[in-house]
Formats: sequence, structure tokens, C-alpha cells
Amino acid sequence: MKILARKLQITIASAMVSIAFAASSMPTAPAGLLVNGVSNPLAIDRGRTQFTWMPAGTTRGERQTAYQILVASSAEALTEEKADCWDSGKVDSDQSASVEYVGKALSATARFWWTVRIWDQTGEASRYSAPAFFDTGLNQDEWKAQYIWDGTTNQNNFAYFRKIFSLTNAPALAKIYVTAHNDYLLYCNGRPLGRGPARCDPYHYGQYNAYDVTGLLRPGTNVFAAIGHWIGTFHDSGVNAKPAFLLEARLDYSNGSSMTIGSDDSWKVLAHIAFIETNAMYFSSGGGGSNRAAIQFDSRLEPTGWQTIDFDDLDWDSAMVVDRSDYHLFAQMAPLEREQAVLKPVSVTITNGAWLVDFGRCIDGWPKLTMHKNHSGDKVRMAYFQMTGERKPAGWDEYTCRGGTETWDADFGRHTTFQVIKITGYAGKLRASDVRGMWAYSDADVAGQFHCSSDLLNSIYEMCERSARQNIQQGMISVDAQREQSQWTADSWNIGNVLLYNDRDTMMIDKVVRDFAGEQMANGDFYACSPSPMFEIPEWSMYWPMLLWQQYLFSGDKTLLREMAPHLAHFLKWMKTYQDPITKLPNPPKWRISDWAPQTTPHGGYNAATACQYYENLRIASRIFSVLSQAEQSDDYARQAVEVRTGINDKLFNGEYYFVRTDTNKMFPLASAWALRFNIEPAGSESKILAAIEQAGKPALGGYGGDAFYSGMLNAGGGAFVAQDLARYSPMLEDNKANWESWNTSNEVNHAWTSYPGYIFLKYICGIQPTSGGFATFDVRPETGGLTFAEGAVPTVKGLITTRWEKGADGQLTLSIHVPANTRATIYIPKLVNGEFNITESGKHLWPAQSAIKDPGVLAVSESGDAIECQTGAGDYRFREIP
Repeated sequence: MKILARKLQITIASAMVSIAFAASSMPTAPAGLLVNGVSNPLAIDRGRTQFTWMPAGTTRGERQTAYQILVASSAEALTEEKADCWDSGKVDSDQSASVEYVGKALSATARFWWTVRIWDQTGEASRYSAPAFFDTGLNQDEWKAQYIWDGTTNQNNFAYFRKIFSLTNAPALAKIYVTAHNDYLLYCNGRPLGRGPARCDPYHYGQYNAYDVTGLLRPGTNVFAAIGHWIGTFHDSGVNAKPAFLLEARLDYSNGSSMTIGSDDSWKVLAHIAFIETNAMYFSSGGGGSNRAAIQFDSRLEPTGWQTIDFDDLDWDSAMVVDRSDYHLFAQMAPLEREQAVLKPVSVTITNGAWLVDFGRCIDGWPKLTMHKNHSGDKVRMAYFQMTGERKPAGWDEYTCRGGTETWDADFGRHTTFQVIKITGYAGKLRASDVRGMWAYSDADVAGQFHCSSDLLNSIYEMCERSARQNIQQGMISVDAQREQSQWTADSWNIGNVLLYNDRDTMMIDKVVRDFAGEQMANGDFYACSPSPMFEIPEWSMYWPMLLWQQYLFSGDKTLLREMAPHLAHFLKWMKTYQDPITKLPNPPKWRISDWAPQTTPHGGYNAATACQYYENLRIASRIFSVLSQAEQSDDYARQAVEVRTGINDKLFNGEYYFVRTDTNKMFPLASAWALRFNIEPAGSESKILAAIEQAGKPALGGYGGDAFYSGMLNAGGGAFVAQDLARYSPMLEDNKANWESWNTSNEVNHAWTSYPGYIFLKYICGIQPTSGGFATFDVRPETGGLTFAEGAVPTVKGLITTRWEKGADGQLTLSIHVPANTRATIYIPKLVNGEFNITESGKHLWPAQSAIKDPGVLAVSESGDAIECQTGAGDYRFREIP
């Protein structure tokens, strides 16, 4: 079924004011308002305040020529005639993404309101948008609260915190700012608020969250309650900083007064709780051996109702204030971790006294189990398996019963991975209604779509998008829930692009970029893991510049480029020291693997993967410094890129394929795909390289190399080969419907770094590729090989881009595209018809080009290699090749 662009619907709370304006002939008011990439954020860092909106017009050629932003300190102050914080005036610009605030200084912990209007290509002004708000947070020196803990530092450490307080009147606005190392669960008057923060390195780029509790506080007695957790054993999945909990509440009243409640030694703490901290049991092996511990919970020790107002905490101890002044906190823009769905079992069976509960696919999350007949002291164990047949064990948790009917919701943020749960110690018959799988991950506003003529590719896309999404845990890109709960550079590229191409929110990638930059080594290199500075793999470091540029293409955030440009220059300066002075090929030290799992491609030395990525890094640096109007640096990086490309083609190319290293001429398809991925090959040689790759047959690939291989093949027109080769994903689909680390079960089997089809299908088969910041311009260059039709949708800060192409019986092509307002597209219509042909657009003649183009919205049309290139403004277009 044809994918239709979905209308963005924005609900504005009744408290928001309406700004009424006039005539029906006005352009449509902007929609989709964001501040720092987030809709109505509850805390932002005041050093960088940026506004984004969608010009929402639907007519052909619709574009913004000017804008005006109003920012006010209250909803009442936001009127057409007055904005007491900032009135930008009419600014002649088509920029609608990441427009920087330059008004009055913004105070801490305050709510501000804003609106925007635009002028279109005819010079007409729109109505103002429905107002939106943003809240400011706390700078490092503005916190009044103190870090607290329970006085212990044993591993896998849990603590309960409470603070009773009284209010005479209900506040007009009440906000909580909170963080912990490593995790917290927060409650207000017994109601759960959320969990956090995003996993981070608090010494460099710590995170705090904000919650609006205005509607929860009441005159009289109130209580804040929280569970704090510190694991203390992270290897490559987090930083083993010291345990801490920090909360500050700011209450503002309508009479102008305010009240602050902060964590300190007046808070109560219960250190010895139902979570068993002694004899912690850790799972997995290798680098991830200490990254997850079993949860052992004795419900007999759990104080009933301890999160509520009426609970008596008189015998609890006073919290201990701890010094964490070396932590550096920033407002978390990455989405929060939440319980996203409740899965019912597909089967419940019993074997040898153990219940096996199968959920039909492997998920990230935790179980929820109700017991009816267990006695006090009974131990119920839940062992997790990522596959049926008790294969791929993923640890266990254990619950000690209180007795009678009781339910354990084993919720503490990031937990485990399972398709099957083996339950022992359960009394009576386990009914399907008594057990649920709680599917959890960080929020994702999924709007991307893909569908094509291949059922296999459709299933691969759905699995990959889902696997990437469910491995976004605790506000970071985490490759799996079992061993490597880590944010690796290469994995962040593979998985991060699936997020960018499918989710409306881009701020997860913003956090990734900042995490790695915060831990950059003194020599300029980046660690392979962050937050958890570990491992040096220069080849993977080169994904950091690629992620930085990709984030800019999707967000349009020039501030990010300015902040990160020194990190980029420092890294490339380090890389340059390892270039051969003659060939210009790089050979940096440490581990370089080219591919991983099954490690068949030779690595190290002067190799194709490192050289091609280095070339791309230099091209990206040239583009970034050009955007920043630093022409001299831009030109220098462009010159260096040409030198590296020349060296690659001189020393690694034999005219038919690329060598994997300079010291061997053996054929490895992946080496040639690296060059095709970045258009490094000499003009006219593409078809020979493709032929050599296809003649070599099915390539040996790992999860990492597959992204490079399929990207290179699809970029060069090898779609038919790719469509057949992707059958290697079938075992994943047939077994546990989750991505694996490699193409067999010898490695992890809920491991999202093979999830890249979730973006490459949209990027190459549908052909949607941004070419400037915030999708101001983009290409549509569909790869049609091996399929008869494909359609897709990509959410952007300008709106939803949709494409659909279909081949007719005689080979002719129909291509339909929606180009959002305030964008320009360059559309490459493949020449699929042999001999002479015509192209129509919405029934009107387009090609061969007439002396004058009369089609509204079409800006130019020309021939470009094996395609007809058509440049358009906004609108809906339907191209058809006619023999």
C-alpha cells in the first residue's frame, strides 16, 4: 500500500495563549516548534538556545524568505505587539532550523514562551505559530542542593531516599531537577515520574533530567522519594565514578515568591533494603563481564508504601552528604528511558517443573510476574534466554516472596534481554495472564517507513528498525543488553543512522558526539567506547567526524559544528602524523580491524578501509569549515583529501578492483566497496569494479563491514546483487527476530550493529540523502536494481519526505516524491527505458527539455550520466518515463 505523508499534529495545552491574526490568504503558520531539538523542553542549557520550526505550506514552490521570532517571559507577555525577552524583527532568511537566540539573558529555572511567523516566496506573512514554551535549567554554579548517598560503597548498591515537606499553597509552577550516578527511579507523592539519567561520564559530560510536578503538589504534606543505584563495576559500558543522588525542586508562586527544596542531610535514607547487595552475581564474558548484575529482591524487606506521603520514616537514617564537586552536569536532551509496551507470551509450557515463557521475539526490558500461591521465603528465579531451546543465556534474577498474591515488576531502567524466560520456584499453575514482558527503551518518535516488492527486505527493515530502537538504552546508543552495553564509535554510526532516518528526534546523536568529544585523548584520538574511555581503534575513531556531519545534515545545528570544530581539527592533526609523506596513505597505530566477526578481511598496515575513511574525514572537515565560513581551513582540508584519494587510486587500485592493503593484490570485495561508498574510484571505472565484486561471489562479512559493503554497492548501482545477498539475514528473522552481532549465533544475538538496513534502504533504495544542514537541500537518487517497486518516508526538521518508485512491465519508471516546504530537491530519474524516451511530470512534458520550463516548482532539468537530473522546490511530483 502506498505510503502517505502523515500530518504532524501538535497539541497545545489550554494554558497556551492564542495569537489571533488575519486573512485567509496568508501562508500556513509554522508548526513543529523545537528548542534545542526538543518540543517544549523542561530544561535547556542557556549557553545555546536555538529555535527550529517547520514551514507548513503545501503548495508547489512553497519556501520561506523571512522569519520573525518572539520570546516572552510569560504567556501573557507574548503578544503581537510585545515580547519582553526578544523580538527578532523581520529577518530575511530561509533558515528554519537551529536559529540562535540573541535576546535578553535568560534566568535559571524559568519558563519562557515563543512563537514564530514567516514570509513566503510571494512576500506574504503567515500567522504566528501556536505558542510553545521552553524551560531553562541550572548552570554548574547555580545548584543549591547537595549530593547525597547512604554511607556505603559496596558494588551493585541500592538506596531509598525520602523528603517530606509542607506547602501552604499550591505553586503556579513546580519543577524537579535530578540526577544520580549511576541511576535513579523518582516518585512524587507516590506517583512514579521517571528514571534516569542518560548513562554518562559525570566528570566530562554528566546529565540531569527535569520534571514538571505542578499538578502533583498540593497544600499540606508532600513527599519526594527515589531509589538510587550504583553498579560500581562497569568495564566498557559506563564510568565507575562514585555513587551519588542529587535533586533540586524549584517552586514558583503566582505572587512572585519561590521556594527551593534540595537534597541534603535532612533527607531520610534506607540503606539496607529489599535489593540484596551482597554477593553480587555478574553475567557475560570478555569486556562486558561486569556490566550487568542479577537483581536479587527480598520482598519481605520492602517497606510497604515507602514512596507515599503517609509512610512513617522516623526510624530511617539521615542521608550522608558527599562531595561530588568534580562532576559536571548538563541538561539531558536525549530522550528518557521508559516502559514502551507490554508483551503477552506466545506460549507458556512446563518441563521438568520449570515454566518456559516464550514472547516470540527477543526484546530488551524486564519481566512482570504475578504469584498467587507462593509462601513467605519462597525463592522464584527467572532465567533469561535470547533464543528458544534455552539457548544464549542472559543471566537471571531472583525474587523472595512475601506470601500470598503478589506481583514483581523487575523495573530498574536498563535490565536484560530475552525471548524466553525459564521460571523455577513458582507455586501452582502459571497462567499466561500472570506473566508479561515489559519492552523498554529510550523514547523514539518513529515516523520513518519502508516497503518494497521483496517480502524479505520488508521483514529485514522492520527487524532492523526495531532492533536499533530497542537498543537505545539509558539515553545512549547501546549495542546490546547482554555483553556490550556500550556506546562504540562504529556501532553508533550503524545504529545512529537508523535513528536519524526513522525518528523525528535527532538529539541522541547530539549526545553521542558530545560524549566522545568530552573524553577525547590529549593526542587528539577518540576512544572506541564512551562513556567509558576504553580501547583505541583509529579506524573507528574516524566515525566521529562522520557522525558529527550527519547530525548537522539532519539538525542544521551550526552551533554544534562550531563547538566541535576544534576537536575535529585536533583529531585530524593526530591522524596526519601517521601519513606516508609520498603516498599520503595513513597507517595509524593500535588496533585496526577493517571488519569484525568473522575477521576474514586483512587489517592493519596501509589498508583500504582506513585510507577511504580518512579521505571522507578530510572531505567532511572541508565542508564543516566551509559552513563556518573559514575558507582557508576548508580549502586546506579539500587539498589534503585530493592527495589521499590520489594515493588510494595509485597504490590500492589495479583498474578492476581495490587491494585490501598495499602489500597484497588478493581480491577482497569489501576493500572495493569502501572506495565505491565514498565515490573514490576514477571516472568510468565503476562498472568494472562492480563486475569484479559480483564475480567474487558472496563476500565474507561481519556486522561492521556489512554497512560499508552494502553502502558501497548500493551507491554504485549494485542493487540487484545486494537484494540477493541480504538473504543472509534470514536466520535472524526465522529464529529470534532480532539483529545478531554476526551471521551466526557464535556471537551476541540481540546486537544492533547489523541493523544498518534500517537506514540504507531509505538512503539508497528510496534514494533520500541530505546535502546541506537541516535538509535545506537533499537528493533523491533511487537505486532500483533487484526490485520492482519501493516506497519510503524520512522525517526531517522540514517535514516528512516521501518517495515511491515503480517499474512498469516494459521497464518504464514511475517516481513520486513529496518535497517539504522550504526545501529544494535534486531528483535523479534513472534511465530505465532503452533508446529514446520522454519524461512527464504530473502529466506534463518534462524531457527532452523544452526551451522554457513551464512546470511550476521545477527549477531546472538536465542529463546527468545514467539519469535525468531535475531540480525542484517544494511540492508533490510524479515523474513517468514513456518509451
